[in-house]
Amino acid sequence: MRPDSLAALSLCGLLCVAGAPVRAQAPTNVLQVVPSADVAELDPTRAANQIGRIYSQMVFDTLFALDQSLSPKPMMVDKEMISPDRLTYTFSLRPGLKFHDGSDVTTRDVTASLQRWMDGSATGGELKARLAAMSIVDPTTFTLTLKQPFGLLEFLLAGPGAPIAAIMREADARRDASAPMNNPIGSGPFRYVASERESGHRVVFDRNPDYIPRSEPPDGAAGARIVKVDRLVWQIIPDPATAGNALATGEIDFWDTVPSDMVPFLKQHGINVRRTASLPSVAWIRPNFELPPFNDARARQALALLIDQKEFMQAVAGETPWSTCYSFSVCGSPLGTEVGSEPFRKTDVAKARQLLADAGYKGEPVIVLSTPQLPIMSVMAQLLAQRLRDAGVNVDLQMGDWANVFPRLTTRGKGGWNVTATYSLGGTTFNPLTNSVLDTSCGPNSSSRMGFPCDPEGENLRRAVLAAPDDAARKAAFETFQEHMWQFIPYVPAGQFDQQNAYGKNISGVLGGYVISYWNIEKR
Repeated sequence: MRPDSLAALSLCGLLCVAGAPVRAQAPTNVLQVVPSADVAELDPTRAANQIGRIYSQMVFDTLFALDQSLSPKPMMVDKEMISPDRLTYTFSLRPGLKFHDGSDVTTRDVTASLQRWMDGSATGGELKARLAAMSIVDPTTFTLTLKQPFGLLEFLLAGPGAPIAAIMREADARRDASAPMNNPIGSGPFRYVASERESGHRVVFDRNPDYIPRSEPPDGAAGARIVKVDRLVWQIIPDPATAGNALATGEIDFWDTVPSDMVPFLKQHGINVRRTASLPSVAWIRPNFELPPFNDARARQALALLIDQKEFMQAVAGETPWSTCYSFSVCGSPLGTEVGSEPFRKTDVAKARQLLADAGYKGEPVIVLSTPQLPIMSVMAQLLAQRLRDAGVNVDLQMGDWANVFPRLTTRGKGGWNVTATYSLGGTTFNPLTNSVLDTSCGPNSSSRMGFPCDPEGENLRRAVLAAPDDAARKAAFETFQEHMWQFIPYVPAGQFDQQNAYGKNISGVLGGYVISYWNIEKR
């Protein structure tokens, strides 16, 4: 169906298609949003995807927050003192911090929340492994003592990736790991309205009138978080044509993550379309390291020689901005470098065939696994399958529901697959602390996902990056790490592209940052 064929949809028609009951026209101080997905996990220390992070930073606060340049700035923290040996950090909380139920935020809440996050997430585990002690000094002051200096402590506490180190009430943080959080009580600028929740259809947030913003200007997720609408409503609309027409006719105000083929239609209707994320998204090809042929580095090198980034980006991004990038970070980010990639910047089908033969490949079926439900993954998988066929590979392209594909990709020894194609947010990918696919640690308890690589030398080099004391040392360590990665090849970079958001002409104040922030937005 063409996008303009739905332009006459009424508000009733939109909501019926979206699966929600008919509602009266919303007042002008309600921001109507189509999010990228529904939020499934309401515990911010367990919400392990992009939409979970967006929700978490709305309802909860963090000790630090990332500005538009992805640098950590104090958020709940008022003062920070660091010992001369850089092992003991003393933090004091801002005065006036309160949860949505009116109770004060204390260091008992903070330490319990940090412990839950450290015990239940890979990013939190990075701090747990380095932490010697966590101590409460008084209700507003606490200390973290490290085993060795760690230059990324504030960055980690600022919530890169997901789940984030959000602060919840002590009782919520200490509840049983299996107990759900159905009515979250945070201290952030928005309140979650549990009574209005319609799973799969609608999520509602009200402005927190008791929230005290910081005095600094808003900057990404940092600075003043001033909510300028009374209510924010997420309408879950899976169909892009329906969402696009709702935005064009003013029935919704903001659309998070617009498909590239909808961009021309939206611009024709005067809709603002731009990338609000600090960094572009990154496409990549991930092999399975536990099965032949890609358990052999020569076969992974062959895979790299088959990937034409320009071809992949033209298929993925269309008219939206894109670029080639041969970095295991993000080009244009603090760690962006293409060192070591020189042998793989031009495709070479003949050499790829030879490398596959050298790796022992003899025509066995190679499963390319993907899903039609995620268009970017689907188009990349189909293109990948064709390039493998060009090199004489016997390709078995298997497409399935994401609910079935994801467990196959992430469960060791389940389902059998050889290679897949996917993408990540640049704000996650740019740093090896949060880019989990660069984790090449070995063993059954490895935090590696999707393919389970094992490379002790690479893991030692990655940890050297994380241990670097400052930005200059970190960049130098990352270049050494990157050179090794282009020999091991944990995945094949396939280019970077803008994932764009869209909002109406009556909307202003949209901030750039790690992910979308809904404070500071005004609706005229």
